[in-house]
Amino acid sequence: MHSQGVSRRKDGELVFYEASDTFLGRGVFQHAKTIRRLIAATGARTLLDYGSGKGRQYSDDVYQNGKKIAETLHEYWQIQNIACYDPGIVEDAGTLSVKYDGVIATNVLSLIPEEDIRWVVTLLFSRADKFVFCNVMDYASATFLPSGENACVTRRSSLWWRALFTAENKKYPNVRFCIAYGTRQVNSEGETINKLGYLHNCQDLSLSGKGDMPMKTSMTSSGDGP
Repeated sequence: MHSQGVSRRKDGELVFYEASDTFLGRGVFQHAKTIRRLIAATGARTLLDYGSGKGRQYSDDVYQNGKKIAETLHEYWQIQNIACYDPGIVEDAGTLSVKYDGVIATNVLSLIPEEDIRWVVTLLFSRADKFVFCNVMDYASATFLPSGENACVTRRSSLWWRALFTAENKKYPNVRFCIAYGTRQVNSEGETINKLGYLHNCQDLSLSGKGDMPMKTSMTSSGDGP
């Protein structure tokens, strides 16, 4: 899909996007503010963007409310060393042979088949010294695989994701984690609304949004576990 393009649903119709317009990495901007807070709270100086796409996000200006606030994400995050890795582009996994203060994976985990989720999450934690940030969603993506299947192949509850990350956190107790959990609901007027909440073990960190769902490191989950 990186090299041949993708089909996405737009305004009710399926539209094909050329490879040059596919997986550019700009989805990270939706979470740039939260990542900035994690960097500031942990004092992170190095960052790994796992599943970074084509990396266009790191050459774009940064805007907020229509106003340019930084030349690059490097400037906005006040961090110089950002390593990009995307298994759909790079065959050499040398980038993963070292550790980083922070590891982010935006628009990645929900696109991975469930049987591979655990080892990928283990990989993210094993490369981080200070924090891991990911986002997931429980609804269909606008993107479709060549097989016709929706690209969002893993849609699980917040309890499932929390249990998965809590179990991994026990192996790496010094690593903070934050999951931006996206849900889709229909309001009283029949409009579809996307909402974003947070599952995390950062008790001293204030995150934006009414959906902030802090979690103590010692908390255990029951019921819908991984």
